Amino acid sequence: MAAAAPTDTHVLGIEGPSWGALKATELHTGERLDTNGSLFTAALEAARIAEAHPDLLAASSHMIAIARA
Repeated sequence: MAAAAPTDTHVLGIEGPSWGALKATELHTGERLDTNGSLFTAALEAARIAEAHPDLLAASSHMIAIARA
């Protein structure tokens, strides 16, 4: 990325801070969570809220960088 000299760089967490709760629920129940379910919707909202707080990036297990070259 350094060779491309990116500008306007943003780093976002893919799962957000609630991924652990979702995974634990799946492991405990043995079922995949419905993407229309209330727990998934709450986790998605938490991820959206966390985007505005760079200190919470580490709470996501995967990240993506978006930039202009």
